[in-house]
Amino acid sequence: MMAARVRGYVILAGCLACLHPAIAAMSCTQSIGAAKAHKLVDQCLTVSPATHPPCNAANDCALIRDEIRRGCAFLDKDRPAFCAQYPQHG
Repeated sequence: MMAARVRGYVILAGCLACLHPAIAAMSCTQSIGAAKAHKLVDQCLTVSPATHPPCNAANDCALIRDEIRRGCAFLDKDRPAFCAQYPQHG
């Protein structure tokens, strides 16, 4: 079994994802391809009100989509058409 060093601790490779799930997450680019990930990033940057939004193809697609959904919720009459793809929960 392989081992990895994380913050000074030696972790067996099989357990690394158990201790830090973000390590095991695939990037959006890896999940859906560069072109589709780029489209999500562009949408995210268009609507996100955050100073440092998670609109980066290296992040998980779900994180990017959640930020798009959140950003679209803040918009009213000037909502981009793509916001219709991100219905609000609850």
